[in-house]
Amino acid sequence: MAADDRGRGLVVALDGPGSSGKSSVGAAAALELGYRFVDTGLLYRALTWLALSRGVADSDAEALVALVPEVELAPDAHDRLAHVAVDGRDVTTEVHSPKVDGAVSGYSRVPELRTALLDRQRAIAAGGRIIVAGRDIGTVVLPAADVKLYLDASLEERGRRRAEERGLDPAGPDGEAVLLELRRRDGLDSTREVAPLRAAPDAQVLRTDGNRFEDTVRLVTDAVRATEQRERRPPAPPAAALPSPAPLESHLTPLISGTALVARVLASAVTRVRILGDLDAIPATGPVILAANHASNADPVVIGAWLTPRLGRRIHWLGKRELFEWPIIGWMARNGGIHPVDRSTADMEAFRLARRVLDEGHMLMVFPEGTRSSDGRLQQAKDGVAMLALRTGAPIVPIAVIDSDRVWPRGRKVPRIGGRIIVRIGRPFRLAEDSGGTRSRAAKGAATTRLMGAIAALLPPRQRGVYAAEVDPAEADPAANHATRG
Repeated sequence: MAADDRGRGLVVALDGPGSSGKSSVGAAAALELGYRFVDTGLLYRALTWLALSRGVADSDAEALVALVPEVELAPDAHDRLAHVAVDGRDVTTEVHSPKVDGAVSGYSRVPELRTALLDRQRAIAAGGRIIVAGRDIGTVVLPAADVKLYLDASLEERGRRRAEERGLDPAGPDGEAVLLELRRRDGLDSTREVAPLRAAPDAQVLRTDGNRFEDTVRLVTDAVRATEQRERRPPAPPAAALPSPAPLESHLTPLISGTALVARVLASAVTRVRILGDLDAIPATGPVILAANHASNADPVVIGAWLTPRLGRRIHWLGKRELFEWPIIGWMARNGGIHPVDRSTADMEAFRLARRVLDEGHMLMVFPEGTRSSDGRLQQAKDGVAMLALRTGAPIVPIAVIDSDRVWPRGRKVPRIGGRIIVRIGRPFRLAEDSGGTRSRAAKGAATTRLMGAIAALLPPRQRGVYAAEVDPAEADPAANHATRG
């Protein structure tokens, strides 16, 4: 180590196969350490997407190399190079498509393309204090990295993670397809002639099967801090020394109240809306999680328009970052309680933002299913909301939005005129009381089932979907059975 290297932070190489956790773990560790972060796989995904868009085959090395200058990585608010731009347009969402998933390995095997991207990757890491994730960082891109880590997990574990990230059933046909694609990708990456996937001889291999996410992050941060101490590098500033974001607001502004009023007027011109349940039981102060089913684009409109004035406090939402790029809509969202989430790192970023909302004592609106149902029925929910409730102790208010899928079905650009939407509010409850606050995988799954069962009990039978069996007829709202037309 050169003497003048002591003044800069470490360069950390983080390698591993697909869905081993490199991106999410690396980004979270970098945030905790005060380091920059880049997933070099974004470069290959961007080049693959661009080549497919331009009709450039993976056999045309010269044309592929010519595309390299058109791709740029841009930082987010935490200095993570998480955005991809081509010709000045953000294509971050497009580069994560299944089409790119199936083609990226073939393009990544092109020696000329890998060589062309080497200088770009090394230039990004040159300033130090960075975690660089990929499949050949410690062996080819940064062989002199200060810390080399290799995250690994069984194929089955990685297949389950990727399926759940996409809202698929790991045990179903779609989950099996994900597993087969990972197996194919592993074979291609590990047998390619140029920069095959393997751990560097001096890398520390970290097996992550069965790990909690935070446990794996801690393994990475501990390895970096140990090296900082051993080599007397300047440690990352402690969390208390990092600049804190401004506190979130809780009061209603004229903009929020006015937007809710306009939404009520417009919605009332299209359909009849009824709010049922004891809104006075919802805590007037402190952290609260509002959790609803998601069957239509009408759901957030109706919930926000009717509940905001009735509750008298601001509801905080998470929204896709692209929404904030629109001149007027973006300004309204930014000042209306909606917080931007980068969909390329949505799981980690959304959880952090949601945790902050609750830690500061505010009300958070969430849809545990993560995306709209295609038929109005409850889908398998993700564990994120249950994890938030378990870790913060915040009470959950189950909300059932009934018949919104009939008024504004998925795939329809505008809602139908007529019909009605019922919003039924359940009694608040705490998951922590049922689970003892445990964070095990089994406890999170059980907590998610408990949460979704509470929502299902407020829905009519036709909308209970995969959680129909969790509804105890003795506990179900009797009115739910008659809340919908046949």
